[in-house]
Amino acid sequence: MKLMWVLALMVSTTSMASDVVSISNEIVKETLSAENWQLSEGEWSRYQELLNKPEAYGLVDQNPLVVLGQFARNDEERRRYAQRLVAIDKKRIDGLLALDKAYRNAWDSLYPALTPIAQSLPERVSLFVTANCDPCMDALKEWRTRGVKVDVFMVDSKGNDYVLRQWASAAGVRKSDVTERFITLNHDSRGLWFHLAKGESAPIAAFEQEGVWSVISLPSS
Repeated sequence: MKLMWVLALMVSTTSMASDVVSISNEIVKETLSAENWQLSEGEWSRYQELLNKPEAYGLVDQNPLVVLGQFARNDEERRRYAQRLVAIDKKRIDGLLALDKAYRNAWDSLYPALTPIAQSLPERVSLFVTANCDPCMDALKEWRTRGVKVDVFMVDSKGNDYVLRQWASAAGVRKSDVTERFITLNHDSRGLWFHLAKGESAPIAAFEQEGVWSVISLPSS
């Protein structure tokens, strides 16, 4: 009888220890996640609470900064999260562009006599343009000639729809192109061009895949 009691106590103790380890692991995991996103415990708790609200439906896979920024309680809070997002995007894009450059250099070094296999064109590209830019208009026509849909982003329009419409008219954009969404006309309000261009002048073409932006060269004839 005593032996059975001892065995039962051992099983109970082992189970409790396992629960403690499991809880500890969850606490460590949450702490690391909060630290990774540079969030305080309070911010992390608010993020988790927001995910349980109906308004946050569909945001489970979004990063915490997007969720907190979307449901910010004031402009200052929204600005703070937006700045963190910009810093993260810039670091990611810098790394992506550096990798692309290193890849091209490595190819030229290892196979100087070979041309890399031409990449397949994406279904859509984002084309960053400026108001007085003939090459930008030529780039739009070239992409459309290749059957690629184009989201035009004007970087110097300052949100002025008239300037954007004037450019589109000069570029030969038809109403049917916009209605059927072969071409969309937008202002670059996020300043994405600044991070992608790396000092290059417009036009700059890029496409997004699984949340990652990649600059793509204009197709050659």
